[in-house]
Amino acid sequence: MPLTLLYKGPAARGECWQEAMANALPEVNWLTWPDVPDDSAVDGIVTWTLPENALSRFTNLKAIFSVGAGVDQFSPASLSSDIKLVRMIDPAIAQQMKTYVASAVLMLHRQHMDYAQAQQRTTWSPLPVALPHECTVGILGLGNLGNEVAIMLSGLGFTIRGWSRNTKNLPEITTYHGEESLPAFLSGCHVLVCLLPLTEQTRGILNHDTLSALPAGASLINTGRGGHLVEKDLLALLDNGHLNYAMLDVFEKEPLPESHPFWAHPKIHITPHIASSTRNDTAALQLVANIKRWLNDEPMEGEVDCRQGY
Repeated sequence: MPLTLLYKGPAARGECWQEAMANALPEVNWLTWPDVPDDSAVDGIVTWTLPENALSRFTNLKAIFSVGAGVDQFSPASLSSDIKLVRMIDPAIAQQMKTYVASAVLMLHRQHMDYAQAQQRTTWSPLPVALPHECTVGILGLGNLGNEVAIMLSGLGFTIRGWSRNTKNLPEITTYHGEESLPAFLSGCHVLVCLLPLTEQTRGILNHDTLSALPAGASLINTGRGGHLVEKDLLALLDNGHLNYAMLDVFEKEPLPESHPFWAHPKIHITPHIASSTRNDTAALQLVANIKRWLNDEPMEGEVDCRQGY
């Protein structure tokens, strides 16, 4: 029987991906939500969030394809072992994340946040300049994106350390793993970059205890998920001077409400969840390549081990 994929998402993306699939794999039947003639025929769903009651409705579902790098929205640990969960591994996603984090780290390192405040005060006040190797950047999360960001920053001359749940080895980068090593990892980070997946274990990981373990004057960059950050704890540590700045791209509630204190805080730089997004054209090629692997009974790039909780 032919493979049937159900797409749920923006229309322009769906049209692009449907065309790519039709050109490369015309035998694949492509459906667009909510037009599903036969629920039992759906083999895979391509989406950011599942349709309501999808797991009970689509009884022959064999795979879920995330349209982005994240998969926490699917609660991976709760999925049946019979269902493959596949994150989007697209070089364009990683490239965007690398340029965003590079720009954020460089803004902090070259004190652009300080100079922005000096400009508001019309103050001409040059500050001492540190060399990149004198700044240690910690990468919290060494998955696909974390690895690439760590290697990129190392290439810019920064001293890099990384933390992950399990052992990771990266050339010229000091790595830590496991909860017991987290305080030691944090204690040496002048800039902390969060690139973790959001799981039960990582929700609220950027809290008073962990952020207080950073050296006085450290700064935070959060491009993971808003749920990683305990917002009141960040505000307290910025206000008491322990943390210098925070550059935030993700938030617990998005769009960020107009009344939120982050907007007006002089030590917080906000971007509207744009660090990395899925491009229709490049991601279409990745999806097609993975469907080919699936049809050939080969492992797909980006398959998630749901037993690990992400």
